[in-house]
Amino acid sequence: MNKITKARSLLLVCCAVGALFAANQSWADTTITNCAQVTAAGEKDSDSTPANKADDQAIITALGTIPPSNEDDEACIAVTLTSIFDFGDAPDTYGTKTAADGAKHEIIPGLKLGASVDNEADGQPNADATGDGTDEDGVTIPPLMDGDSLTISVIATNTTAKTANIGCWIDYNGDGAFAADASEFGTASVPAGSSNAAINVVMPTVPADASKTTNGASYARCRLSTDAITATNMKGSLTDGEVEDYKVTFTAKPVFDLALKKTLASGQVNSVKAGETVKYSIEVINQGTVDASNIEVVDYIPTGMSLADTNWTDNGDGTATLKTPIASLTATNSAFVEISLKLAATVPAGTINNNAEISKATPATAGLTDSDSTPDTSNTDNVVNDVIDNSGSDEDDHDIEAITVLPTVDIELTKTAEDSAGVALTATQHGGTIVYVLTATNKGVDPATNITINDILPSSLTYVSDTGGGAYNSTTGAWNVGSLAAGDSKALKITATVK
Repeated sequence: MNKITKARSLLLVCCAVGALFAANQSWADTTITNCAQVTAAGEKDSDSTPANKADDQAIITALGTIPPSNEDDEACIAVTLTSIFDFGDAPDTYGTKTAADGAKHEIIPGLKLGASVDNEADGQPNADATGDGTDEDGVTIPPLMDGDSLTISVIATNTTAKTANIGCWIDYNGDGAFAADASEFGTASVPAGSSNAAINVVMPTVPADASKTTNGASYARCRLSTDAITATNMKGSLTDGEVEDYKVTFTAKPVFDLALKKTLASGQVNSVKAGETVKYSIEVINQGTVDASNIEVVDYIPTGMSLADTNWTDNGDGTATLKTPIASLTATNSAFVEISLKLAATVPAGTINNNAEISKATPATAGLTDSDSTPDTSNTDNVVNDVIDNSGSDEDDHDIEAITVLPTVDIELTKTAEDSAGVALTATQHGGTIVYVLTATNKGVDPATNITINDILPSSLTYVSDTGGGAYNSTTGAWNVGSLAAGDSKALKITATVK
C-alpha cells in the first residue's frame, strides 16, 4: 500500500498593532487581524487555490467577511484592541476631565511612575487630588517653604526603546492653573531601558510669598511620556505614560525677630528734677514665628544718671544688665521689665536719652538669626524712638526714651549794712548815712533768669541813690536783677539817710 504524504505550509500575515490617534486628539479603538492561507500541497486542492493571495489585506478583500466564506484554505481572525488611559485628579481648573482638555495618557507596559498605574475612563478631580485611587506613588515632593530651592524626586520606569520625559508643575501663586511658562515648571529625562530609576526634577525656586498667596495649599502635577514635554503640556493628551497629581502645602520660612520698645513706666512723668529717680518700662516683643528663650537685655546708663534698681547689675562701664534673663517668649507675645535710674543732684537742665537693647537671645529653631537687627552691647546703632518695624536703618531691638530735666536754680540773697566809707555798720544816728549791700548768688547748676528782688526802704529812711547790677526802683523797692549764670552773683548798694 502506497502511503501518500500531504505537506502543507502556512503563511501568517498580521497587520500592525497599536492605537489610532484621531483628528480630535483622542484615541480610537482598532483591531488586530491575523490571516493564514495554504501555500502548497502535494495534490491539487478540490475547491481552493493555494498561495493565491499576496498578503493579509488581499485575503480579507477576497473573503469579504470574517470568518472567510469562500476559499476554505484561507482563514482570518480579528481581535479588538482597546486602549486604557490614566487621567489626573487635581481640581478641574488645572485641566483634569476630558471636557477641560484634561491630562491624559495611554497606559502601556514598561512606562510608569512609581510601582503601579491605574486606569480611568475620565479625570477624577477632587479637593485632595486623590480621586483616581492609590497610584500616586512615584513622586516625592519635599516640604515646600517660602523662598527655598526645590527638587522633586521621581521614581520612573521606562523599558521602551525611546527616551522618556518627565514634566512637573506646581501652582506657586494659587491661581488654580499651572503656568504655561517656566515659572512653575521643571523637566527631566528618563533613559530607555530604565527600571525604577531615581530621577531629580529641578523646579523654580519657591516664591518668598507662596504661603501667603496660596493661603498655604495648592496643587502639583507630574507627567511621564515618550512625547516631548514642555511647560505648555500641563494639560491635554500625550501618547503614552502616566500622570500623577498631588495636593501640596506651602509654609512660611521660620522667622526669628525680636524687637524692643522703651518707654516711661506707668505714672512716671517726663519732666523731672535733678536728684530724682526715673522709672522706665522695657517691652521685649517677639515679632517672629519661632519662640525665643534666654533673652538678655542691656541698658546704657547715660551721663548724669546712676543705677537705682536691684534687679539689674551695674557693670561699671556705663551699662547695666538684667540679672535674670527673660526665660522664654513665644511668637507674637511680649514681656515687660522695668529699670530705675537716679539723676545726679548736679545734672544740668536739658534732655537725657536712655537706651536699652537686646544683647542676646536663643531661637527655638537652631541656626536662625534675627531677621532685621543684631543683638549686641554696642550703643552706636541707628535708633528711632519707639519704632519696631525696622523702618529705614533702625535697629528695632534697640530703643531710646528721653526725659526732660528741669532747671535747678538756687538763688541765695545776702544783705549787709555799711557806712559811706564801706565799714560795716551796726549802729547809726539821726541824719546818718546807711549803705545797704544786697548780693544775689545763683547756687544752682543752671542759669537763672528774670530774677527780681524786692527791698522797700522803711519810712524812717530817705532814699538817696543806688549802684550795682540791674535796676532798682526806689518807689516800689523792686530790684530787677535779670539773669545769673550758675555760680554768678550780682550786688546792689542802696544809700539812704536816717530821718
